[in-house]
Amino acid sequence: MRKITVFVLYVLFSGQLLAQTPICKEIVLTGHPDLPPVSWGDYQNTHGAASELITEILEEEGIKVINDYFGGANRVTYKLRQGIIHINPAMTYQQKYLNEVYHIYPPVYTQSYMVVTRKDDDRDIREWTDMIDLKGVAPRNVRFSKEFERFAEDNLSIVKTFNAKQGLKMLDVGRVDYAIYPQIQGDLFVSLLDLEGRLEKMPVELSPFDLYIAVSKELGCTLPVNKISQELTKRQESGYADKLLNDSLYKWMGFSLEKRQRSSN
Repeated sequence: MRKITVFVLYVLFSGQLLAQTPICKEIVLTGHPDLPPVSWGDYQNTHGAASELITEILEEEGIKVINDYFGGANRVTYKLRQGIIHINPAMTYQQKYLNEVYHIYPPVYTQSYMVVTRKDDDRDIREWTDMIDLKGVAPRNVRFSKEFERFAEDNLSIVKTFNAKQGLKMLDVGRVDYAIYPQIQGDLFVSLLDLEGRLEKMPVELSPFDLYIAVSKELGCTLPVNKISQELTKRQESGYADKLLNDSLYKWMGFSLEKRQRSSN
């Protein structure tokens, strides 16, 4: 009921904007550079299932999408708040930015995390409390649920790295006892790093969170929010959004393998 109320209120708000500002003809899209397969960057453009979804929908409405790359997640958020970036296709709901950014419902994707350990370490992590007195690692820009964030701050020792792959490498050489990385990426990180058979997923759940299409309030024009919501829902219910997610996994895997080959030459 809560989400329906928020959506209706936003539709009314967007109707007021529509009367005051012109319909958008062109927007700049940039997303999180290291959240594959939902959103990732190659230092020139933003890729991923979320950017593909919103680009398709906007282009069907006659809106040109300029896909760009602005660097790290914090920089992307800062530029979005300024209006230099118009849309971030996959952003967490953060109340502190609501004066500068609004979110389109429903969530474009849901993000959750898994905990992995080395198989030869015989760790058995089933509850959050099992991680107390252990040393963990997680991506620097990760956002957990408020409940887990509070628990981790009070009880856990978690090193933050630039990305999830670094954390798995640290785990493999024994610098940490467990690593946290995005569930949505499945086993691809493990495969890319040739760690099959050496790492093990633990049966502990970290609370998931939703990712939304986020729009700058400094956009200067009006988006067809109602239509975007309808088309997003339609693509999710038909399974098309999941297909894009799966396709994006393999695109990102190919990019990562190519990047690794270049760096080794």
